[in-house]
Amino acid sequence: MRKTAKYRHKVAKRKQLKNKTLHRRTLDENGQAAKHASETMQFVEVTGETATVQSVDCYDEAMLERARTQWQFGDWESLAGLERDTLQQHPDRAKLALLVAAGHAQQGNMTEAKQCIRLAKEWGCKRALISRMLIAGVHNSLGRAEAAAGRQAKAFKHFEGAIATGAPGSALRLSIQARTNHQLRLLGLSAQENMQSQLKTSAMLPFSIPYVVVREAKECLLADDVHEAIDAAMASKKNTPRELFLFCLALAEQFVEQKDRVTALHFLRTAQDHFGAVEEALQRMLVKRFIAIGSVDWVVDITVMKTLVRKDDFFLDDDRKAIINAYKRRQNIENAKAEHGHDLLIGYLGKYLQEIQVSVGGRQLVFIEIGSTRENIPDQGSTGKIADFCKKNRLHFITVDMDPHNSRMAAELFDKIRTSFDAVTMKGEDFLRDYTGNLDFVFLDAYDFDHGKHSDLRQSRYKKYLGHSIDDHSCHQMHLECVRSVVEKLSERGLVCIDDTWLDDGKWSAKGTLAMPYLLEHGFKLLEARNRAALLSRSIEK
Repeated sequence: MRKTAKYRHKVAKRKQLKNKTLHRRTLDENGQAAKHASETMQFVEVTGETATVQSVDCYDEAMLERARTQWQFGDWESLAGLERDTLQQHPDRAKLALLVAAGHAQQGNMTEAKQCIRLAKEWGCKRALISRMLIAGVHNSLGRAEAAAGRQAKAFKHFEGAIATGAPGSALRLSIQARTNHQLRLLGLSAQENMQSQLKTSAMLPFSIPYVVVREAKECLLADDVHEAIDAAMASKKNTPRELFLFCLALAEQFVEQKDRVTALHFLRTAQDHFGAVEEALQRMLVKRFIAIGSVDWVVDITVMKTLVRKDDFFLDDDRKAIINAYKRRQNIENAKAEHGHDLLIGYLGKYLQEIQVSVGGRQLVFIEIGSTRENIPDQGSTGKIADFCKKNRLHFITVDMDPHNSRMAAELFDKIRTSFDAVTMKGEDFLRDYTGNLDFVFLDAYDFDHGKHSDLRQSRYKKYLGHSIDDHSCHQMHLECVRSVVEKLSERGLVCIDDTWLDDGKWSAKGTLAMPYLLEHGFKLLEARNRAALLSRSIEK
């Protein structure tokens, strides 16, 4: 009896299932996962009364993830054991070829490594990924060399660099520890040495800035606009105080290497703003950095305040508050000795502001600063201190600077203290020339004089926005143009303060070289000169 076509179809399908085979080849090295697997399936194509049998290779979906794990652990033998034919049909063959190349390279098989890199390129692997993997390999080799020499701390830093470069975004702590342990085993270190290495590594982790953070800081310093790159990076970390804290520490270290202590101190002070949001290990790290650059006074302040705010039974609450207030008063007295012209102007207004307000009929007075704060360091910070004073006394405050970075810092400060003050990016002399509103108090602290100690970063801002480096002639001329507008527009009881100016053999120098004589020749009277600054009034009697 002849079998029907329908029956033959059913037989073919049963054969299809019966003939399906799965071939797996497993490499078990130190308890690691299987090396790779391949699968061959047979299926039947039936057309009418004829049937055709084909064989198709199916890829192992877990192969890439397994290879990545082997790379993170440093299981080079397993990676190098992956055969080229196995990779050929895999949709991620480019990345797999690159990982296999890393395995061969670490085992010294450079010919095979080069061939796999060539395949990775041909299969579409991006140059950036290849570069990262090669750099990661260099770090691993250096780490092995340091470990073999007994320098475990340096070895750990290189293994950290390898993981952070080759697999950014991975669970660094666990991956680094796994990589370190496996590489030490490959080097044949004894169990006792391996345990000592783990203890040292664990002790280092809280005190070591992650390599990926250090790399980001270095990349910012290599950018065409350093401040813009830093501002963007810090903005991305605004809601993660710990990341921002570490990033500021990394930036400080980079500026120390460039011998720019002022900018390094600025970023340490910025990190200090988030001191209470990080664990004690990071707080100790900040203290060490302050000591390293010679700012021990700030360490004293941190230590004292940390002790006083700690909740324990040593101090009663009222006593603790009294001690904190007393310490802050002493701080203010000491800090005032190093303040610049903003303290001179604010101090005078503290005595006579009410009288001046009455003289103008109670309208809102306007305070304009030319030259916004650029570094958060002890003897500067004029923008923040003036803003606090203006908020407390209901004055309107406008700060003006040619550098958008400084304006962004000022705007962030105003948001933080919840004010509607203005941060304007503009050359100060141009702003005053075009300004049409009330002008009551002016603090001039813009274009620097050439004292020979300006950092490369500071000079770069002048070159970018003014077209040349800092020079005395431009400094003198800029402040002269500012006071010409002040003479024309300042209110009757108005005040002007020029920072960084003093008498030298009877002549005004630095920023006030031309500006001070011009003001005095046009009816202004010197009220006070201290803190390397001069305060003048259009009229001191009314």
